[in-house]
This record gives sequence, structure tokens and C-alpha cells, in this order.
Amino acid sequence: MFQAWEEFIKGKKHKVDVGIFERSLEDNIFSLYQKLKDKTYRHGNYQEFYVRDPKMRHIHKACVQDRVVHHLVSKTLEEIFDPTFYAHSYSCRKGKGTHKAVQAFVKLSRKASRNNTSKLFVLKCDIKKFFANVDHVVLLSLLEKKIHDKDFLNLLDEIITSFKTETDSRGMPIGNLTSQLFANIYMDPLDQYIKHNLRAKYYIRYADDFVIMSNNQEYLQGILSLVGQFLKEELKLTLHPNKIEIRDYYLGIDFLGYVIFPKFILPRTKTKKRIFRKLTEKAQKINEGKASPESLNQALQSYLGYLSHCNSHKLSQEVKNQILFLQTN
Repeated sequence: MFQAWEEFIKGKKHKVDVGIFERSLEDNIFSLYQKLKDKTYRHGNYQEFYVRDPKMRHIHKACVQDRVVHHLVSKTLEEIFDPTFYAHSYSCRKGKGTHKAVQAFVKLSRKASRNNTSKLFVLKCDIKKFFANVDHVVLLSLLEKKIHDKDFLNLLDEIITSFKTETDSRGMPIGNLTSQLFANIYMDPLDQYIKHNLRAKYYIRYADDFVIMSNNQEYLQGILSLVGQFLKEELKLTLHPNKIEIRDYYLGIDFLGYVIFPKFILPRTKTKKRIFRKLTEKAQKINEGKASPESLNQALQSYLGYLSHCNSHKLSQEVKNQILFLQTN
């Protein structure tokens, strides 16, 4: 329990709700432990708000007690499920992440195109409103296949059913740590189906975004309907009709925030514009006394970190020049 607390508070020590919980830390932790032991623990309500990331997202935030439980549960779930996940699933896994996924894309595309000497097409797909449409019954059935402890399953059921969309028992809150792990558990059957049933040699998934590469465009068109059918029948999900694309690799593939070409990687045009806009907005807030000068440097380091993973030396210099200009005006 205390280990879960230590994991939870990383980067959150200055949050008001965390500070209140910490004032009576031992009492709160032992009280929570007793509730779990007596099987009287009930998940609380969620605080709702919106963030722009860059698109608008509806976030549901659980209280501190519940988020400690999420950390406790996630650690155990990770030990059970992560070793069985598909190797090229990159979302919310240790040693993975977006940059590793982009590196894997480059490596697999070179292999599939015989070092950029033959044709290559990329099928890109996205699940329509994934988090809002995760079916609780399907998720629990997937958990039951590997977990046999009834008390643990009841606790997982309490967390899963603590949130649902207005229409029925579906949906996961984007803000929960458990949701990220549940998403990988939920999508793993699709990974196994694409690899073993459809025998796709070059397949990468990050959360609900995935790509399949092939030098045969007709093959990709053929398996698209099979993937859609599997999602609908087995996982009760649908592909986003406006985000399905089969594209020639040599024209550039927009994937996980970058546009990937055979010999170089570029940042998205939209991202470049957003960087300069955000820096200007941050400088304005500092001038108005609504933000600290250090926050501008933190934003700069974040953007330079993003740009360091692509061919953007010139753009990085432009960003640094923008900072100098903003600081002197």
C-alpha cells in the first residue's frame, strides 16, 4: 500500500488534494487497507474537466484514495499481462512509448521495403471513440481468462463499473491509470488476430492507433474488412471511417506526431504552428504575472525534446530564436 502511494505521488506532491491526504497519511492508508481487506471498499465519484491535448479531451479524475488503489491494482495487472502482450504494442508499457514506436516503424518499414528499394503501402486505422466504447462485460471476460482470484476480480469489477457512459455499461475514464492498462488488455485480442490469423508480418499498435505495412495494396484492402468485422464481433468496437487510410510509404506517413519518410522524419505542420503559438501565449502569461519565467524554459525543453526525435535542426534553432525574441520584448 505504501509502495503504491510512493508511486502515485511522483510529480504530484504540490497538488492540494494530495497534500490533504498526506496530512493523515498513515491513518488514510491503514483505513484504505482495512476497507480492501474487509471487502467494503467502494470507488468514489469522478471530478470532470476538459483539456486540450491538442484536441479537446473530456477527463474524469478520481479522488486520491481511488488513485492509490489504481496504482496498487495496475502493478499486479502489469505483472500478469505485460509478458503476454504483443511485442510491437507500445502504449503505456515500460521501455516502450511513442518514440520507440516511431523507431520500430522505421525499422520495420526498411525491412518490408527491402531497405527502401521496393514498393510499400501502409494501412492506418483508428478506433472510433475507443475509451467511450469499451464494453465492461467484454473487458471483465478478458480479465477472467488469466485471473482466478474472485476477490481481485471483484475489486477490478468495482473499478471498471465505477464509470460508464450515459447510455449503458460502457466506457473507461481517460484519467485513470488502470484505463491505460485495461486498454492494452482489451486490444490484445486484436493484436493476436492480426498477427496469427491474418498473418500480418509488419504491424504496430499504439493505444487505439495501428498500422499494417505490405508491398501489396490489395492485401491491405482485403484485410481491412476482416479487421473491422473482428472489432465489431469480438470487442464491440468500430473503426473510425474518416481515419482509415492506405498510403504509399514514399509519400510520407503521419504516425504518432511525426511524418515518417524513408530517409528522414519531420514534425507535423500543425505541431510546428502549435509550438510557436504556445510559446507566444506562455510569454504573454508571464508578462501578465499569470505564469513563472521558469515555465517558459520548461515548455522550451519539452518542445526541443519532441524535435530531437526527428530531422528538425533548423526548426529547433527557430524555436530557440523565438524564445530569445520573447524574452527581450
